[in-house]
Amino acid sequence: MLGLLAATLLLGGCTGQHTTRTAASTTYTPHIKASSQDVLDGAINADEPGCSAAVGVEGKVIWSGVRGIADLASGAKITTDTVFDIASVSKQFTATAILLLVEAGKLTLDDPISQYVPELPDWAQTVTVEQLMHQTSGIPDYVALLAARGYQVSDRTIEAEARQALAAAPELQFKPGTRFDYSNSNYLLLGEIVHRASGQPLPEFLSAEIFQPLGLAMVVDPVGKVPNKAVSYEKGTGGNRSEYRVGNPAWEQIGDGGIQTTPSQLARWADNYRTGSVGGLKLLEAQLAGAVETEPGGGDRYGAGIVSRADGMTTRAPGPDSSRHSTSAVTDGLRWPSAATPTSRTRWPWPMRWGAFGCSGATAVGRRYPGCNHSRYGATTVTPHN
Repeated sequence: MLGLLAATLLLGGCTGQHTTRTAASTTYTPHIKASSQDVLDGAINADEPGCSAAVGVEGKVIWSGVRGIADLASGAKITTDTVFDIASVSKQFTATAILLLVEAGKLTLDDPISQYVPELPDWAQTVTVEQLMHQTSGIPDYVALLAARGYQVSDRTIEAEARQALAAAPELQFKPGTRFDYSNSNYLLLGEIVHRASGQPLPEFLSAEIFQPLGLAMVVDPVGKVPNKAVSYEKGTGGNRSEYRVGNPAWEQIGDGGIQTTPSQLARWADNYRTGSVGGLKLLEAQLAGAVETEPGGGDRYGAGIVSRADGMTTRAPGPDSSRHSTSAVTDGLRWPSAATPTSRTRWPWPMRWGAFGCSGATAVGRRYPGCNHSRYGATTVTPHN
C-alpha cells in the first residue's frame, strides 16, 4: 500500500516467563481484560478516529476491545465488528500464496520474474521471486513512479497503470539481492505472479486457498463498498479533531495491500502459524528463511511480509506455549493503519510482552503511551514458534 506506514502486529511472544498450558483458563482474569481496555482508553480519545484490538489463544479470541470513532461524519463508533483496511499486513498473505505455489510445484523462488511478467524491462531477468518477497529486488516503488506522473491518492488508478509505470523504469535502484529497500512494487508483482502461475486472480486464490479453508472473514477489495468499514483519516499537526481529513484512497492495486477484515480475524489467522492448517507447520520458517536486515547492524529482519525484531520481543521464545497467542489491532486514525509494540515499560496486562495496538497520528498509543516502538515497515511482526 501507499507509503511506509506500518500495519498490524499479529503475533507476539514471551521473552521472559512463558505461560503454562493452563494459562488460557486461569491467567486471563476479568481484571486483566479490564486493564487491556484501560490501555486503549488511556491512549485514544473517544471522539477521534480510533482503534480495535483483539487477543487470541489457540485460535480463539479471548479478549477484544475498541476505542474511538469509525466515521466522524455519522458519529458511528468502532465496534469489534468494524472492518478495516489492513494495508501492508496484506503482504504476508501474498507471500503465503507464493509459498503455496512453490509447494505445489507451480514456481520456484529462484525463478526470474521475467518468466511470469515478460513485459517488464530487461532488468526483470536479474530479479528473482525470492528477492521480491524479501524486498531486496532494487525495483523502484510504483507509488513514487505514479506520483511522479501526477497521480494523487484520491485519483483512481488500476494495476495496469502501476505495471506500465514499472515497464517504463529504465533501471533498478541497486543490484538485486545486495540490500533491503521497501518497495510496494515487489508485492504488486508477486500478486500478479500468483495470478499468472495459478491461473486465478490473487483475490480468488487467497479466498480459495487461505480464507475459506481457515474460515476467515476477509476480502481483497481496497476500494469497494465493504459493509461496516471504518473510514480512514489523515490528520493535521495541530491536534484538533476538526483537522482530520478523509484519507480513503482510490488506488486499486493489490498484492501489496487491499485486504479488509477485523482484528479478531487477524488473531485467528495468526494461529495458523501454530497449527499449520494452511501451508504446514513450516510456513513461518519458510517465510523467514532468507530474511534480511532492514538496516545494517540494526538486527531487525524482514522476510516475506514479516518483521523479526531484535529487541527480544519477537525472537524465538523460551517455551512451547509462546506460539499459542496472537494479538492484533488496527486503527483508522491515518490514511493507513500502523503498528506499535508495547515494551516492558507499558502496562499492557497480558502475561507476556505483546504487540497489541494499531496506532497512528495523535491517536497513537506509540505517541501517547510511553514505551511504544513503531515499526517503519508495513509488515506483521511475529515470533517463530518452537
